[in-house]
Amino acid sequence: MKMNFQKLVIGASMAIGVSALATAPAHATSFTFNNTGEINTYTGGSNGTFIKGNAQGGTNAAIKALTDNNSSSNVELWYSTENPTSNVGFTATQGNYSATVSSVTTSDWSSFGSQWLGDLLSTYTPFKSVWNGFSASTQSLVTSYFPLLGMGDPNIGSFQFGQNGGVELSLVGHLDVKTKLSQTLSYNLTQAWNQVSPQFPTQTTLPTLSQVNTLIPQLQSQLTAIPGQISLLQSQLAKIPNNIATQAARATLNSQITQLTTLQSQLPGQITQLTSLKDLLSLQATLNAYQGEIGASEIAKVVTGGKTYYAYSFNPTASGITASDDGVSYSAYYNWHTPTYTPPLKQVPEPSIILGLLGVAGVFATQRKFKKASI
Repeated sequence: MKMNFQKLVIGASMAIGVSALATAPAHATSFTFNNTGEINTYTGGSNGTFIKGNAQGGTNAAIKALTDNNSSSNVELWYSTENPTSNVGFTATQGNYSATVSSVTTSDWSSFGSQWLGDLLSTYTPFKSVWNGFSASTQSLVTSYFPLLGMGDPNIGSFQFGQNGGVELSLVGHLDVKTKLSQTLSYNLTQAWNQVSPQFPTQTTLPTLSQVNTLIPQLQSQLTAIPGQISLLQSQLAKIPNNIATQAARATLNSQITQLTTLQSQLPGQITQLTSLKDLLSLQATLNAYQGEIGASEIAKVVTGGKTYYAYSFNPTASGITASDDGVSYSAYYNWHTPTYTPPLKQVPEPSIILGLLGVAGVFATQRKFKKASI
């Protein structure tokens, strides 16, 4: 009878605890993906595997990577190319809170590009003076390169809501993007030169900064001299009678005036193009001379609480791993959160759960006393 009573008390105490667990408020986050064909999940570490979002178990793998507290496992948004053409990603929901995280398009760059550039130059100040020395046309040209940097297809290592519905992300990327930036700049330098090179047939290769610095003043001097040359020819033309005998001479002068007028209209454009080329060559020289690392994360678009944010960072933390496919990617983590983000509270047991567990412990203690007394 004594043992039956003990069992009854234990069962009741455990029932109280289990009941309290069952009624404790849920804090799970649910995820939905808007284009699983452009989602790719890496399972983590240096020997991880890749799972496509539209493969069997792909969605579950993505959710696990976002919530497993292991930033090396990550979800790439828009994995097919480095230049997304649409906002691909996921929507996370927790109670009344919701947030959509997606890739970044060319249209998005037009919204936040100046903000990103300002933060970049504030972080890496040696490039600020170079940028400030750019002509307006060069600044516009370089800004147009932003979508081509390949930073709009972010790898999201973790996601969580804060106490107030704020959002925190971990972005997985490169510890140093200097090589990547150098390659992008070299490509665009070649493109810029290809546009202007037909006007300089004697220059068959990309000119050096020194050559461009010499050529620009020459063209400017030529442009400055043209009005005087045209006036002189017009004066000579006015002195020649307009008759059959002088038609050839007048035609020659008119042709020379037309050529100078055409050149006068072309030279400003050539000077502008060469000035941009000079500015880009200056940027390349500064980048090549820069000795430190350039940490810059990829960028995610985050829409939550009725506001749009762009998640990025220039403050990397070495991850200690590299991706299994190229041995280079995933070498750094970058953390980002919304301005008012407050970390979530640690989950603690409800009082009823604690009481139930204490009740169980008390019964076992009583049972041990009974056993000792019966010996």
